[in-house]
Amino acid sequence: MPRRHDCRFRPGRAERGSGVPQSQCCGRVRLRRKLHRLIVNATPGAPARDYFALFQLQPELTLDEATLEQSYHALLAQFHPDLYAGQSQMEQRMAAQLCADINSAYQTLSHEVTRAEYLLSRAGVDLEAAERQGVGGEFLMKQIMLRERLEETPADDAAAREALHAEITTLYQSSRDGCAQSIAASDWSAAARCWQEMCFLSKLQEAARPEAR
Repeated sequence: MPRRHDCRFRPGRAERGSGVPQSQCCGRVRLRRKLHRLIVNATPGAPARDYFALFQLQPELTLDEATLEQSYHALLAQFHPDLYAGQSQMEQRMAAQLCADINSAYQTLSHEVTRAEYLLSRAGVDLEAAERQGVGGEFLMKQIMLRERLEETPADDAAAREALHAEITTLYQSSRDGCAQSIAASDWSAAARCWQEMCFLSKLQEAARPEAR
């Protein structure tokens, strides 16, 4: 008669030949299961990991950054490579890759401009084609005028720089809101145009900060 394996749980029982308490072994098994559920599919041509799904967030430009931060730290606490130091080399490599993915996803989603770019790429928008198409003459002239005003504003004139920074911030917020609305409506052409405006204005916004010079 074939020998049956005893799968019953016995508290405190050590895994045979390992000297490790069963409670600790069960914890490792749970970690391995979580790792395999989230691990990147390395098959050539396989779809890339969805950053929003990784953090259990809706794919939207406007998101709760505090929730993103909490999810990021929760994932790192579960899948940091140090937790897999005693596992097989394959599992250690998988954990290291997953940790890299978590960090990359967080860096992408924690900034509005890169978040918008990711949403456009996720929808299959050709960003290079969108950049070749440009943002339109009216916005381009506005950007040139803002840059000229910035260059003419003395670095030690804090009041003037603050006023200019506030003006640029208002324009940036308008482009960001337009991008969010266009993404929600799946108007990808308009969303790509607003994203380019965000790129230009975010650079001007940073340069116009009173403490930037």
